[in-house]
Amino acid sequence: MSSAIAAWLYRRRRILTTFIVLGAVVLAPRANITKIDNDLTAWFSTRDPVYREYQHFQDEFGGTRNLIIALQAPSRERLFSRDGFAALQAVSDDIARVQAVDRVSSLATATVIDARPSPDGTDDVLDVRLLADDLATRTPAEVGARALADDILRGDLVSEDGTVAAVIVFFDERTIDQVRTPVLDQIRQIVAARVPADFRSLTNGSLEISETYNRITLANQVKFTPPILVLTLGAIYFMFRSWRRTLLTMFAVLVSIIWTLGLYDLMGFTYNVLSSMIVPLIVVLAIADDVHIVQHYDEARREGSAKDAFISTVSHLTAPLLGASGTTALGMASLATSSVVAVREFGLGSAVGIMVDFAISLVLVPTLLGWLRPETAPTPQETWFKAPMQAVARLSIRRAKTVLTCAVVVTGLAAAGLAFLHVDTNHINFFSKSHPLSQSADVIDTRLGGIYTFQVLLEGDAGSLDQPDALARMDRLEGELRQLPFVRKVTGVADYVKRVHHELGDGKGPAVPAQADVIAQELLVFGLGDQGRTELARVAASDFSKAQITVKLASMSSDLVFEQIHTAEGLATTAFAGTAIHTTVTGSGRLFSTLDHYLVVSQISSFATAFVTVFAVIFLIFRSWRFGLLSVIPNLFPVLAIFGVMGWMDISLNVATIMLASVALGVVDDDTIHFISRYRHETAHGLSTGDAIEVAMMHEGRASLTTALINSCAFGVLALSDYKPTAWFGGLLALTMLVAFLAEIFILPATIVLMPRLFGADRVHARAVGRSS
Repeated sequence: MSSAIAAWLYRRRRILTTFIVLGAVVLAPRANITKIDNDLTAWFSTRDPVYREYQHFQDEFGGTRNLIIALQAPSRERLFSRDGFAALQAVSDDIARVQAVDRVSSLATATVIDARPSPDGTDDVLDVRLLADDLATRTPAEVGARALADDILRGDLVSEDGTVAAVIVFFDERTIDQVRTPVLDQIRQIVAARVPADFRSLTNGSLEISETYNRITLANQVKFTPPILVLTLGAIYFMFRSWRRTLLTMFAVLVSIIWTLGLYDLMGFTYNVLSSMIVPLIVVLAIADDVHIVQHYDEARREGSAKDAFISTVSHLTAPLLGASGTTALGMASLATSSVVAVREFGLGSAVGIMVDFAISLVLVPTLLGWLRPETAPTPQETWFKAPMQAVARLSIRRAKTVLTCAVVVTGLAAAGLAFLHVDTNHINFFSKSHPLSQSADVIDTRLGGIYTFQVLLEGDAGSLDQPDALARMDRLEGELRQLPFVRKVTGVADYVKRVHHELGDGKGPAVPAQADVIAQELLVFGLGDQGRTELARVAASDFSKAQITVKLASMSSDLVFEQIHTAEGLATTAFAGTAIHTTVTGSGRLFSTLDHYLVVSQISSFATAFVTVFAVIFLIFRSWRFGLLSVIPNLFPVLAIFGVMGWMDISLNVATIMLASVALGVVDDDTIHFISRYRHETAHGLSTGDAIEVAMMHEGRASLTTALINSCAFGVLALSDYKPTAWFGGLLALTMLVAFLAEIFILPATIVLMPRLFGADRVHARAVGRSS
């Protein structure tokens, strides 16, 4: 069958090669990985209940994804000076006019209230005004003191010590993701132009974090692509000592990448932090395929014509390459079960790319090799690696028990490391302490309200949420939320009611009135002016059928945020038990913590699906449950080892490292399939177990070592990245390649030797004779 396919491909090699190259030219404009999209719809399905709850909240109160600008003055007196207030006013006003900005919250836009005697002196009236308006009649220091005396402003828009002020920008979330980069650039220019030279400006918030991810992704491509390319070219040349074969291999890899990215775009998928991993994945697999093809072709070409070498190479490698590519593609396609849109797209796009690379490599590489001058002498990798591989084979055969004992010990150590493996997607800690995002988080988390927020949405009948009982329950809930660890600030409609009542009441302290008519009157008075009405609309619907409580948190790992939100859900449900008021916890903090939770849960289920699917296919490829079972051992070992290393090195499961299981499974099964296929081929043709292992080791083991060295050197460069997920992914991927190679050359042969009744040459040869007869 394979020989017939090889002959058919040889006759049509020129047409197929022309189609492959022209296809790459056509798809090249679509392979634009500089257009990075990390907006919410790239991660959440629009049908996801958490996302739909957020949209429901957004329809009433607007979005909560924001930009936080912290302006740090050298002293309290400097912040509360006329220059300081003027800078706040200018920054707030200019940003409010920027495209897609919905509103700006700062001391320049904040309101304060005071009760003043009415003109006739019979009653007090409520004076709701902008804090900045007081600068006309009071000194800046007095206005600053007034801000610090306000419980709603203090700790949110201004620090307790009066040296840091916040400018919080909220956006129209229907349009911001389409214009995010130029909008944020424009805001940075405004801040740079308006803030006094002795002030320090720091920027953070959910929009800034997303934009930083975009910049980091692009910067890493620009920074690391050249050295990866140089190292890959150098390593291939070092192994084959032929510029022609080096350039041919890189050309074939480039064509595979262009086809993959072009088809990815045609499928309607978008590029993001996750999909940026497709390129290194395809490079790793393409080089592995191409090295096997080049190595086999050169050996065959020294013994025959270009036609014979083409047919021999394709007929010999079609089955193992198809098996390796097919199982890897199925492993990646299993990610389609994920709840996360970006993970599904990454899995499906990778699966398509892997199979496209298989087809391209099988046709393009041997065709181009036929047009090159044949290599008459053995390549350096053949000269260098054959003897060491033969020695390793003999060691694994003679010391099989020792080899497996060592493997069991290493597996045990790795398994112990799994106990320390933890989920921790802390978007701030992914950066070094010197990074602007880390520096701004340090100030905002400790001096202001914190980076993360979530909201408690309350819904009931019209007029139900301005009643004494409902407000009292809100007040109690806010108090309970303030007791949660990491909570920096809690603000809700009850705070505004208490604030008004305190000014108009007896002055004994803020409290929720017990009479409904008093509450209604006070809220009516508060909302008479434009400032009060605007302020109230941010926390409650006009008919008081909906209200919100905003909870601000210091930046932390997503699993802790998830715990806080889960606790808040329980507190909210308990607080309004027995009432007709429905509670929902939502907001940007809920979105991002839920997303990270989805990533971990879906990856566990996807890996389980991939594991079962991949090895089911391997069973079918070998048409043997015995060799299918044999393939499990060396494939499972690298996965356990890598996750054990992560546990011991305190590397968390996060948005980048969580993908390693599927990628590792896809990478390591290729070498196993090639080795077992060669072993079965040699034993079926009469070689003994030991001799077949040596032949497989000298050929397939040599190709695996070449691939492992090339890819480990290239992707180990990513470990130098300042962005920790990139560094972890690159370093761990390089380590995975090496561990997978060691599993193939030690564990696989030792297992075969120690189980001769299952895998011995006599058993394989007997089955081959039985099938032929």
